[in-house]
Amino acid sequence: MNIDETIQIALEYINSGNLKLAEKALVEILEIHPDNATALSVLGIVYYYLNNYDSAILYSKKALHSNPTNAYIYYNLGNAFREKKQFEEAISCYQKALQHNPNLVESYINLGIIFYDKGNFEESKNYFEKALQFNPTNPIAYLGLAATLFEIKQFHEAINYYKKFLHLFPNNADVYNNIGLILMAQGKLNEAEKNYRHALQLKPDELRPYFNILMMMNYNSEYTAKKIFSEHVQFAKRFAEPLYPAIYCYTNKHDLTRRLKVGYVSPDFRRHPVASFIEPVIKAHSRKHFEVYCYSNNKIYDKVTERIQGYADNWRCISGIIDEEAEELVRTDEIDILVDLAGYTADNRILLFARKPAPIQVSWIGYLTTTGLCTIDYKIVDSYTNPEGMTEQFHTEELIRLRESFLCYLPDKDSPEVEDLPALLKRHITFGSFNNFTKVTPEVFTLWARILNELPDARLITKGKSFFDKTTCQYAIDMFIQRGVAPEQITLLPSNPSPEHLASYNQVDIGLDTFPFNGAATTCEALWMGVPVITLAGTAYHSRTGVSLLSNIGLPELVAKTQDEYIEIAIHLATDIGKLQYFRKNLRNIMARSPLCDIKRFIINLEKCYRQMWETWCKSNY
Repeated sequence: MNIDETIQIALEYINSGNLKLAEKALVEILEIHPDNATALSVLGIVYYYLNNYDSAILYSKKALHSNPTNAYIYYNLGNAFREKKQFEEAISCYQKALQHNPNLVESYINLGIIFYDKGNFEESKNYFEKALQFNPTNPIAYLGLAATLFEIKQFHEAINYYKKFLHLFPNNADVYNNIGLILMAQGKLNEAEKNYRHALQLKPDELRPYFNILMMMNYNSEYTAKKIFSEHVQFAKRFAEPLYPAIYCYTNKHDLTRRLKVGYVSPDFRRHPVASFIEPVIKAHSRKHFEVYCYSNNKIYDKVTERIQGYADNWRCISGIIDEEAEELVRTDEIDILVDLAGYTADNRILLFARKPAPIQVSWIGYLTTTGLCTIDYKIVDSYTNPEGMTEQFHTEELIRLRESFLCYLPDKDSPEVEDLPALLKRHITFGSFNNFTKVTPEVFTLWARILNELPDARLITKGKSFFDKTTCQYAIDMFIQRGVAPEQITLLPSNPSPEHLASYNQVDIGLDTFPFNGAATTCEALWMGVPVITLAGTAYHSRTGVSLLSNIGLPELVAKTQDEYIEIAIHLATDIGKLQYFRKNLRNIMARSPLCDIKRFIINLEKCYRQMWETWCKSNY
């Protein structure tokens, strides 16, 4: 049998999954013909499939020595480097493959994926577009280009490419879910929900569209607290209940006074609103009485991550591991109190909590509605967000009301100075809202338009990442025009990083909160920059965050009970320049001295609650 026949047999072994037989045949060839480029290259492929990437690289390099212009060998070598996360080497290999064969679509696609993962979206877009030039029906190229366009906030174009994909490959649940995400970022909640629901029809067991529906319901004023609660309970019954353990078995010592292990689970240990509230807690915990574990599901690591990791006693990365492995990790660590900081937001690990790996489980900060899970025992609130008798019936968790505030805010250490009131220079009042545009519902547009129509000289600045997209900007302007507001009254700003982001508040005289989903970190930022914020009090946790924040800094007069009162407060403030100047000069100091920023005071209240939870569990499990 000659070399070509033996290689052909090896390829047949590969196609049938007999990789060890393929390896044996190729090694036998190379014992006689050690420089045979084809055998070397195919053996490299075999080792790649066997996950032996070092050997795959070794034999691919040997093959290139014998055949230095073969594009496919460079491509295979790039694949091995990519699996080893040696991305620069992989990029070089794919680019060399294209030098020798510009038609090698797979190289364009893999380059697009690598640059996407690196956050270089312009390069990613370029490579996906080239892939489609050479193969206009490649599904991965369509999906990659659409995802990249979403990241660079070209929403209209992203949806178009998803639709082109669906024309070629219909009934893809993931694509309908992704279209829903784009529509949600554009503030089109009902259209987003239709796509999420369609995704679920196509793939009933898919979690992501269900997560997105649950999250979206909090933004949409069409949903009552009762309906939101019901939907969460239904989700838990379907997806979480089958995971509930039949017997809760824990090795934690029943000692009321011992040092407790508290674990925080989050994908947002990074520059993110949640980090503004959890970082000071992790740093301030009493190490005499508590040992702090962080279970990070982060996809992004930054300077904030580094700080939080430095404050934690123990850091566990659970990104990329399945729930069963994460459960075992928590059980091995013998965590006493496990705290979820994400709920149903992006990259959550909510079903880890369904497995009840810790004796006490808590929901806090990142999700302001019930989880619906019977395995989460408590939800941390305060008497402003959840007055007694108002919301208990809409939670499966027991509500634990912290004394004063349900959270503690950490201002950015690089916060710019508060500048003079802009109205003094501009001779008109500027309102502002830097909340996620998803929170700006048609009802919010209507309320803000009523204020601007009452004050035709006033201006409104809204800011957010969605305003990088021209179609979203036009949608927002049209919503105001339809309500009688002159377009020159509106300024739309794309988001930018701090401290530049915080400096933008120096253009604003009065902040306007959103509803039914209030701001949290954005409200804190505005107050820290001397900007008073008007909020509308609702009847649910997520619609009363503003009540808590303003009450805890001593400004309950900025809380409106009705939409008409919201307008009255706005107009009254806009005509009281002296009051606005007072806020400008004093709000930062007022806030710094308030319970909202007093971490020493806050941590005492929080740890007292944790200790009470532990005492209750110990007494009920003797």
